[in-house]
Parts: sequence; structure tokens; C-alpha cells
Amino acid sequence: MAGIHYSIRNNRLKKALLYGMEPDADDTICSRGEGVHYALLPVLDSGVEDCPWGRLRFDLILPENCVLYLYAAASNEKEKWEPQLLKDGGLTEKKKVLQRMRGLRFLNKEDVLLYEITGRYLWIMLEAIGGDVSVGHIRAEAPGDNFMQTFPEVYREKNSFFHRYLSIYSSIYNDFQEKLDERGELLPVETAPMPLLELYAKWLGIDAGGGYLGEETLRELLKEAPELLRRKGTQYCIVRICEILLGETPTIAERGRMQPFVRGSQRELYDRLYGESPYDVTLLFEHYAEEKKKEQLLHLLAQFKPVRTRLHITFLGAAGMLDEHSYLNQNAVIFTQKEGCLDMAQTADGTIILQ
Repeated sequence: MAGIHYSIRNNRLKKALLYGMEPDADDTICSRGEGVHYALLPVLDSGVEDCPWGRLRFDLILPENCVLYLYAAASNEKEKWEPQLLKDGGLTEKKKVLQRMRGLRFLNKEDVLLYEITGRYLWIMLEAIGGDVSVGHIRAEAPGDNFMQTFPEVYREKNSFFHRYLSIYSSIYNDFQEKLDERGELLPVETAPMPLLELYAKWLGIDAGGGYLGEETLRELLKEAPELLRRKGTQYCIVRICEILLGETPTIAERGRMQPFVRGSQRELYDRLYGESPYDVTLLFEHYAEEKKKEQLLHLLAQFKPVRTRLHITFLGAAGMLDEHSYLNQNAVIFTQKEGCLDMAQTADGTIILQ
């Protein structure tokens, strides 16, 4: 029969019979606190009568003075054994049922061979004693001995020395094949690790090395990279990058577009505010951002801005002061007048109004 690989993920763990254990993130099941806890996992169906089960392995975090027992049993008769395992009888009764099924028991093992049991259905039970024990990424194989199947029938004595010897190489081969099967998870932006995200950005011509953007920001940027690169050098591109990095849409003041409307004494004021060149562009943000964010934004925008454009970024404060040259717009506040008394030790500054 062809090799079957089972990965017991969260959807199966949530259906397990649990006592003192609970599913955790990332396909993991954990025991909480001291005492005896157990988990009877949903039965695995190979679809083949007398299936020879192979390797069973998982990731184990076992604190000091804690114990983990692993029970495994196989049978072709699901209707006979499953009701006995699922009925309310406590852990002791379930262990007796597994013993009558001629199941196997392992102590503090995270990688075992199940060559001694056969059957279409496989039951797995975990018993944790002590503190917080974590078991994750549970994988079962059937038959799990690929190399054994290539030899003549006379050499295929089950659980023999030759069988166990070949299982070493079969396990190495299966581990290598599993890594190859998981290579697809390295390609999607949603699941790729951070070093690969920076590499993908480099392939697209985006300088994002050093982790300065942060993982979530870089993932969001790469998701929209095709559209951003297609519209590189446009206002849409600049606005979208600001939204991705800061979560805010800026107000854009282009000095070149103001030129026909600025005359006389206003020109000097506008030059100070928005630059003297028609290539100066100012981005106004309503909320203040830390200096590191500003540097990140400038570094990223420099790769997408139009040629010769000089970008200026202004983070407006909570309020602004008005004088005779100002006009009311966003972030403008008229202060409320308050009465007070002045004595000889006080001075009147620009924020004090004498009635």
C-alpha cells in the first residue's frame, strides 16, 4: 500500500475527549496545572484492513518532574472498541480497554514505532502527570517503512531486526520528504517566515532589509506590491504606502500645483511652508508619529515617489496657534478665554489676553 501521512491538527484536537487538557494555538494540546490529565484523540482510519502502522511522532515540551504516557492501539473492529473507549468510565477503564486491544504504551517518548500493531483504525491516548505538558504537531504514518516494501517478501518479517534497521533510513527519508512537502508554505506571503519576506521584497526591487518595517507591515506591503509597482510614481502609490505604514491617509500639498495661485507677499510664506521648488511635495498627517516611523516612511517612499520629487513630511500636533496670517482648517483650535489676576511676579506671554 502507498504511504499515508496523518497530521493531527486543531480541527481534530477540538474533537478529542479531554480531561484537564485543552487545544492550544499551532496544532498543540496542553495540560494545565498539577494532577493527572488525559486526551483520547479521534480515531484515525487508514481505509485498509490489517493496516501495518509505522512511525508516530510529535513535538513535546515536558517540564522537569512531569510524565507523559502515550498509548496506541489498532483494530479492524471500530464498532466493538470505540463505544467502550468513549463511555464515561474514567482514565483507568480506558487503559483497560486499550490493554485488551493489545495496545502499546510508551513513557516520555516523542518518536516511536508502531510496528507491533495492525488494524484499519488507530486510537491514540495521551496521559500527562504533573505540570504543564505540551504536545504538538502529532504525525502518524502507515505503513511508515518505505524501504521495506522494496525488498522481496522473504525479507519482510514484521518487527524483525532487519525491519527496525531499515526503519532508521526510512524515517530519515520520510523527514526529508515532509520538508519537501512543506515547501509550498514558504511561498505564500501569509505563511512565509520573515527572512524570506525580505528576500521576496528584494526580488521585487524593494529595499526592506534589516527588519525595519516589521513583519506585519512587510506582509501587507508584499500583498499589494504588484499594484504598487504597477502604479509607481503616482499619488495613489504614495497614499497607499502611508496607509499601510501609519494607518492614516495624508493630505498632500504639491508646490507645483500652487504656483499659479500664489502671488505677491503670499509667495514667501508658501515657500517657507511647502518649499520653493515645483518638485516639493508635503505630506500632512493629523496624528503625530515617532521619529522611527518617519524614517521608515521616508525610506520606503523614496523608492516609489516620482523622479526628482522632494518629499517633506509634517506631523501636526493636537492643536495649532492662530495669528493674523492663519486660516481655519484641520487641526485649528480657538482657545477659550479665561479670567485671571496678575501680580508683580507675573509676565504676559503670547498666550495671555488682557481684557
